[in-house]
Amino acid sequence: MSIETLITLVILAVIAVAIFYIISVWVYKRAPANMGFIRTGFGGTRVCLGQGAMVLPVFHEVSWVSLETIKLIVSRSRDQAILTSDKIRVDVVAELYTHVGYTEDDLLTASRSLGEKTFDADNVRNLLEAKIISALRSYAATKTLNELHENRDTFAKDIKSQVRDSFQANGLSLEEVTIVTMEQTGKEYFKTDNVFDAEGLKIITAITSKAKREVHDTEKKASVAIRQKELDTQLELLEIERQEAFAKANQDKAVSNEQALRVGEKQRYVLEQKMAVEQKEIENEQTLEQLRTDRDVAIIEEARKREIAEIEKTRVTEQKRRDREIHLIAKAKEEELANIQRNLDLEKAEKDRQIELHGKSKEEQLAQIQREQALEIAEKDKQIQSIVNDRQRQEAEILRQTAITTSEEQAREERAKASEVAEVAIQQQKLASRLSLLDVDKNDAFATAAQEKEIAEEQARILTQKQLFLLEQKWQVEQEEIHKELSVEQAQIDKEAQVLLESQKKETAEVQRSLARQSEERNREIALAAKEMELEQAEARRLEATAVRQKAEHQAESVRHVADAERQRIIDLIEAENSAETRRVEEENKAQISRMHMLAQAEARKESAQREADATLTRARASSEAQQINALGIEKEAAAKGRAEMEVEQLRVDNTQRMLEAEASGIEAKADALKKYNLAATFLELSKMQIEAERDVRSDQAKAMGNALQGAQIRMYGGSDDGTIDNIRSLFTSGFGVGEALEGLAQSMPEGLRQRFAENGIRGLFGAPGGAGRFQHAVTEIGELLTQTLKTKKSREETDFRDAMLQLEEAAGSDKSKLEAVSLLTDFNQAGVFDEVPFETVWSLLLATSKSVN
Repeated sequence: MSIETLITLVILAVIAVAIFYIISVWVYKRAPANMGFIRTGFGGTRVCLGQGAMVLPVFHEVSWVSLETIKLIVSRSRDQAILTSDKIRVDVVAELYTHVGYTEDDLLTASRSLGEKTFDADNVRNLLEAKIISALRSYAATKTLNELHENRDTFAKDIKSQVRDSFQANGLSLEEVTIVTMEQTGKEYFKTDNVFDAEGLKIITAITSKAKREVHDTEKKASVAIRQKELDTQLELLEIERQEAFAKANQDKAVSNEQALRVGEKQRYVLEQKMAVEQKEIENEQTLEQLRTDRDVAIIEEARKREIAEIEKTRVTEQKRRDREIHLIAKAKEEELANIQRNLDLEKAEKDRQIELHGKSKEEQLAQIQREQALEIAEKDKQIQSIVNDRQRQEAEILRQTAITTSEEQAREERAKASEVAEVAIQQQKLASRLSLLDVDKNDAFATAAQEKEIAEEQARILTQKQLFLLEQKWQVEQEEIHKELSVEQAQIDKEAQVLLESQKKETAEVQRSLARQSEERNREIALAAKEMELEQAEARRLEATAVRQKAEHQAESVRHVADAERQRIIDLIEAENSAETRRVEEENKAQISRMHMLAQAEARKESAQREADATLTRARASSEAQQINALGIEKEAAAKGRAEMEVEQLRVDNTQRMLEAEASGIEAKADALKKYNLAATFLELSKMQIEAERDVRSDQAKAMGNALQGAQIRMYGGSDDGTIDNIRSLFTSGFGVGEALEGLAQSMPEGLRQRFAENGIRGLFGAPGGAGRFQHAVTEIGELLTQTLKTKKSREETDFRDAMLQLEEAAGSDKSKLEAVSLLTDFNQAGVFDEVPFETVWSLLLATSKSVN
């Protein structure tokens, strides 16, 4: 063969190859990764998935099928909304993600049922929407609105299981079903003539009405709480004003007590001086009177023998007359005593009424009693004052403790909000202990007051009985003395009558002088008695002076009538008789004055004792009230009968307790509010920082994605609405996240491990896997072992690599495939660089390496 022939053959061969290549380029079709095609015609049906085939224009027909994920959006709302089991319409938007199956059968089925529709999501949705809606309505009809809302994942899984077979019948593989939105349909889309809609409207109306009522009740409760807080503030202000009034009243009381004590001492000194002077005058008068009486007796004894005969004749007649006059005088005295007693009773009743009227005012009654009984109650007032001071100190201590606690609470709130709950509990315990102490003091004060009251009543009763007994004894003694004085006077009159005739002329002048002197002395004694009675009791003095004056006038009138009747018969005898009668009247007046004085003194002492007893009772009640007021802060009004009305004070104690409890609740609420405020502020700050960090990350991702895609030549199938751009962005973001994680891991690695990572990347960490298939199989096996041992991410984070390998080897047992995967992972741990590293970090690197190898 010649050279020319050889060259010719070579040229022809090259031309043939070129022609074959050109024809192949024209008739050979290749299936990209996201698409497949089915060739029909000459040679039968052939499915091309990830490979190519010869397609002759005349002899073959090609049907392309998209393998990309298709997002189907199914929405039912308004009048097309689905119906739940409780007859409520629900607007639902569901998204289904599907793609054509990756097997030749699925590709052939999809080509036959869908054809070119796989490239258009709307066409696929129109084909399968009825099945999806039917599944949605079927499941919703068995659940209530709340059940659907609380179990959205279950809802999606049930829909996925119902429509999976329908999708497979069309060659589609269902990836995921998500319920995007699920809300109640507006009430305006419910039909009133529809039974289901009417039932649903009834349920919706009942629920919304109940919610509105609850909101309204909550608002009312908040308003009541605000008003209650304002009321507590007003009560606290009133309590402060009441304490100020009590302090001022106690000060006025102490001043009044001191003034009354000094006035009483002064009056007692003056009264003692006057009584001493009057006693001296009385003794002098008694001495003079005794001298005069002795002289008169001697004179009468001399004249008695001369006049005894004549007097004896007239004695019987005079005795009868005198008996009659004595009877009349005694009757008049009884009437006068009855009038005096009646007037005294009226005056006493008037005084009692005045005292009862004045007793309605607590301050006036206490001041009057304290002025009248200053000497007796000085010691008790000092004790009451000491109790008041103790209670005031206790209240001041409580206020000081409250102020200190408040300041401490404020300081603690500024320093550390977290400790306020414990402080509130401590404060509540302190308040409870103080209330218990106040209750104990209150019970002690009540017991002391009751004991003092019983003692005072018993003392008053004993004192009254003693005084009555003494008065009765004095009255009997005075009656006996009066009778004796009357009998003596009668004997003296008889003696004087016998000698009166002989010394008539001689005695006339003397009698006149004696009458004048005796009248003068009587007036002085009446004046002294009146003055003494005026010092003891002004009203009694007036009545007694009036009674004495009326009795003296009556007796003088009786004497004048007797003298006029007997004047014609014997003037001398009448004059003597008048002289004797005058002396007798004088003595009777003295006796009457003394008796009235003693009666007045007895009555005054009785009234004083009664008043003292009443004052003692009143003081006991006042002491009890003061102790109660100072112990519990109770404001109380004392009536005339001295009975305390404790209901108002109990309310004040309850108000005080509620105020303290409200204060504690307010402090606790304030602590909770501050705690919530701090938590909210912290959450807001963290959210703000997270948003700013995420913004920076998104910005960096966008810049990186823009730089990466700037020079890329990408061929895309589909439009902007089918999610292609979103998928690219999602994949890029995932890769970016893995890169960030690997970068953070590299910064925390030991030096030798970081060097291996810097030189060879992830493969530098794990060595060179012996083939992608073996490595992927090992990762799968390790994942299965993790589902048996370290199931959660938290457990993998808490377990280091060395302990995790021990657990994986134990879980692998005798399974050679799993042991081989564990040994492969052990080989990766060269020089023990992963021993102290959390297994979650190593597992994340394995997954990233697996994706990289894939």
